[in-house]
Amino acid sequence: MTGPVQNNQDEPNDGAAYREHLLLLKSMHCARPVRHKGLKQFISCLTATRDGGRISMTVYLAGKPDGFDSKEIEVIPMIKERTTA
Repeated sequence: MTGPVQNNQDEPNDGAAYREHLLLLKSMHCARPVRHKGLKQFISCLTATRDGGRISMTVYLAGKPDGFDSKEIEVIPMIKERTTA
């Protein structure tokens, strides 16, 4: 079930999905691996589709002919490097 579309066009309807989509885009741009079914993979393509009042994203992984729903992909957090003072 989708909720009503907000009046403010600059605010995403689903903030959590929006943040996850941004992390997937950053992973693709920075060539960072993501995890799918326990294996590290690289994103080769992302597509976004309007799905009712929301946006759904399909992720295409390198070497895989079929796309996967973005909910099936886990973004691997970056380990922050320690800096010495």
